[in-house]
Amino acid sequence: MESEVLVEVRDVSKTYKGNVKALNGISLTINKGEIFGLIGPNGAGKTTLIGCMLGLLHPDSGSVTIGGKPPHYLSVLQTIGYMPERPDFEYWMTARQFLEYHHGLAGLNPATRKQDIENALDLVELAASARMRRLKTYSRGMLQRLNLAQLVIGQPKMMLLDEPTLGLDPTGVAVVRRLVTNMRESGVTAIINSHQLDEIERLCDRVAFIRQGTIAAIETLKGGELCDYILFVKWASTLLNGTLESTLARCATAAGATISQSHEKWARFTVKDSHAAARLIKELVNEGIPVDEAVPERMRLEQLFSSADGEETHE
Repeated sequence: MESEVLVEVRDVSKTYKGNVKALNGISLTINKGEIFGLIGPNGAGKTTLIGCMLGLLHPDSGSVTIGGKPPHYLSVLQTIGYMPERPDFEYWMTARQFLEYHHGLAGLNPATRKQDIENALDLVELAASARMRRLKTYSRGMLQRLNLAQLVIGQPKMMLLDEPTLGLDPTGVAVVRRLVTNMRESGVTAIINSHQLDEIERLCDRVAFIRQGTIAAIETLKGGELCDYILFVKWASTLLNGTLESTLARCATAAGATISQSHEKWARFTVKDSHAAARLIKELVNEGIPVDEAVPERMRLEQLFSSADGEETHE
């Protein structure tokens, strides 16, 4: 069954004053219910692209449509939630007052306002003792949780998250993961801009690498995991003298992996995903190989960054 396209970016260019070309003919499509990642060096144009998707910026040429309509249409904006990288809070407000304001902006039922707000604060795990405190007393991580709560308060059908894990502790990062997982299960479309490649690999179905205002590559991920990567495995001295090579080959075949390089005390395997990596390790241990270390080497997303020439444009 063919996926339904929700977002279509067609040959979009955007230039700022001083002839700084932030976007240079970008084209991509994002399917309904897809978790789509945007990565690239600072100044590559990712935030400019998000601004165009939100209708906050107007391309010099090309077009952006969401559900076949321009993004600045009120009927489109009512379906979108946005989590900015640098939110501007009313610091004299409390968390509840801040969400009351956004609940009203979303035009939601006042009768459910109190419960909707508590549900959003529970979802981001903001401590109950902090909900009536002024925002000026909040830490960066607490403000980021509130930023996440305002994203979901309107129950949008499409969400744009700009550096959602910035400033969060490990517990907060786990909250973001759960939220994105719930999005996928609910059919919500999400676009995530982040420099945290490990989180992008965990969460996204596809990733676009943007460099100098252009799409350098689009990677497809399988179930939120990067496909076909190198797993480096090291083991202690083994008694499999003379049979090590055949044992490694047998384990690789059983796990659906291939041997890229082998040595008497280590090997590199190409694996399809983390499930295949786990099975490979299990097979090796079962065959009597005392695995000491197993780590993924540079992923394709990291390789995309390493191939960047480092030149920056205006973001």
